[in-house]
Amino acid sequence: MLSYWPGYQSKFVRFLYSFFIQMPEQVWMRFLSVLIPSSKGIINKTGYPDAVLASAWTQAQQGLATAPFPLDTAGGDLHPADPRALTVQPKNLTVVSVDDVPIATLVKYIDPAWSQKKDPSGAFLITAYGFLEYETVAGMTCPWHKPRVYGASSVIPAVCVYEFQNVILAELGYNIESR
Repeated sequence: MLSYWPGYQSKFVRFLYSFFIQMPEQVWMRFLSVLIPSSKGIINKTGYPDAVLASAWTQAQQGLATAPFPLDTAGGDLHPADPRALTVQPKNLTVVSVDDVPIATLVKYIDPAWSQKKDPSGAFLITAYGFLEYETVAGMTCPWHKPRVYGASSVIPAVCVYEFQNVILAELGYNIESR
């Protein structure tokens, strides 16, 4: 995941950064996440109280266990509720708060339609489409051995419910690439 950095508008510079810095960094982080032992449930790096994240985890469990859910953001078929979700507990789950990108930046580099919104934007930018473009997201899940959830600072509690569902589904063996 690469957040937006001012000055990285050039596709060539973004490619160099992603190939020589971001990719090796992700490989090392995944490698270290396997080696470093931890028995912690949720590792909170958001500034929100731990109770807020615990509540979001419970909501995510109940949502998956009691109602049908999509496995595709494109609106595909709904999968029936899976009561096994209630048995999954967070294990080494790091939740990270990412600064919201200012509306002025979103208007300038992403889409002028953002001018209708007000700060905080509730979104941050990640690289997409082969690391040559940016995409706005409110949250993102990295379902590694020790999963990580990233969320825009202003919307962490709401985003965590959906992103925690992704972590639970991955733990249960579902393919969450399209979510």
